[in-house]
Amino acid sequence: MPLFLKERKNLTILIALIFFQFLLISMQVPIGEKASIFEKAVFSVFSPVRHGILSFFGAIGNIWENYFYLRNVQDQNEELNEEIFYLRQENNLLRNALQMFRNEREIQENLLKMHENILPAQVIGLDPNNFYKSVIINRGTLDGIKKNMIVLDKNGNLVGRIIDTISLKEARVQLVTDNASGISVFTQRRVQGILVGDGEGQCLMQYVLATTTSDEISEGEDLITTGYDRIYPSGITVGRIVSITTDNSLHKHIIVDPYFDFRYLDQIAVIMKDPKDFFEN
Repeated sequence: MPLFLKERKNLTILIALIFFQFLLISMQVPIGEKASIFEKAVFSVFSPVRHGILSFFGAIGNIWENYFYLRNVQDQNEELNEEIFYLRQENNLLRNALQMFRNEREIQENLLKMHENILPAQVIGLDPNNFYKSVIINRGTLDGIKKNMIVLDKNGNLVGRIIDTISLKEARVQLVTDNASGISVFTQRRVQGILVGDGEGQCLMQYVLATTTSDEISEGEDLITTGYDRIYPSGITVGRIVSITTDNSLHKHIIVDPYFDFRYLDQIAVIMKDPKDFFEN
């Protein structure tokens, strides 16, 4: 290295050391004494740097705090959604029970049989031959699933029943829209019939005599399970009558829209109780 560069380097180091020495001396000024011009200059130079560093670490702290806050909010939302799911089931079952049972004791006993045994599940597959016949859920024998257990949607409406346990974590649910299904139901004015699926997304209420008048049954009425089939407990909402026609047959032609909706069949509830337990005396 040329001599003049070495001398310039040494001079730079010397100036830096002198500046640092002055800085240390200025920091030793007794508290309460008037600051020197040099001290003011040093503080005016380094003050923005200090504020910048403090602002940077303060911002990092705020980001970290907000991250944990958002995670906590997300966890709370998940807990609330789960709680809402159970409350919807209980509210619907209670509302239906009030229509069915004669006294408070009967209401409590029958309601407890259902809402204390709710198992959430998700639909993971559809029947490849006909979407309206059955679905596959992510619960199986490992979860205690058994044949004929009742399946409700997230609002407490009837979806169908378990007809087959496929594996440890999968089971098949027969939908109320399956043309092989059969459910004993009655209207709000207690006209009874058998609800079967049409295999195309709707249901038919059969065996209602053609002589039944409009004062006894009408469009817009809700259908509720009776429990007479010894499979589906009484008091579960199934669907609503959308059309009633009469032809030359002995019975009316009644079309029913089921209440469960395929578009929102993301979460369902399995009633973890053997149906025969609902009908024990």
